[in-house]
Amino acid sequence: MKILLLSATIAEVAPTINWLRARADQEEGNILHFGTVTVEVLFTGVGLTATAYTLGHRFGSATLPQLALQVGIGGAIDRDLKLGDVVKITSERFGDLGAEAPDGSHLSLGEIGLHPGRPFNKQEVLEAPQGLASLPFADAAGISVNQVSGSADGIARLRARFPEAQVESMEGAAFFFACLQAGVEPLQLRAISNYVEVRNRKAWKMKEAITALNEAVQQLLGAFIQA
Repeated sequence: MKILLLSATIAEVAPTINWLRARADQEEGNILHFGTVTVEVLFTGVGLTATAYTLGHRFGSATLPQLALQVGIGGAIDRDLKLGDVVKITSERFGDLGAEAPDGSHLSLGEIGLHPGRPFNKQEVLEAPQGLASLPFADAAGISVNQVSGSADGIARLRARFPEAQVESMEGAAFFFACLQAGVEPLQLRAISNYVEVRNRKAWKMKEAITALNEAVQQLLGAFIQA
């Protein structure tokens, strides 16, 4: 089985890379071998554009993996989520793709007559397949933006426009889009590092979130490489 493990930055997944390297039968560049399982490591860079380019290049230039696992931190819009929680993102949408209305509100592509079509559903949402539904992580709805929210007005607009959104990131929707277009099973795990509130980096729990994320990823990958 071929697994693609990707993250926006090295810092988010470095403990797991070290954990995998210590257990691999063989290592070839960014590909680690474990019997009949290979784990390919890929860093996309931050943001939707970098993620889309990196995955487009990867999917178009080599054998496709059976599973793509995107891991990283994210901000919780839903206050029921706790800092350090690890969630499985089951749906994604582009939060700032479209047009601005005269009153300053957001209009989606569909609302301006340019519905993006498949793999989006009628609500312009990207939905993960149900094949990995039994994993031991709470489900959450993701939203991806080019500019993360950091003002009271911006957050209020985001909540009003997308009341179902629970976790904000800068890469998830591009990941889902690329995988669904290529026919690759997507799995996105996010550890909550902060709440989406008026920007306050002092309140973020980056270290705790990264620790929780890597523990969860190692638990997940362990089931594959030790099988």
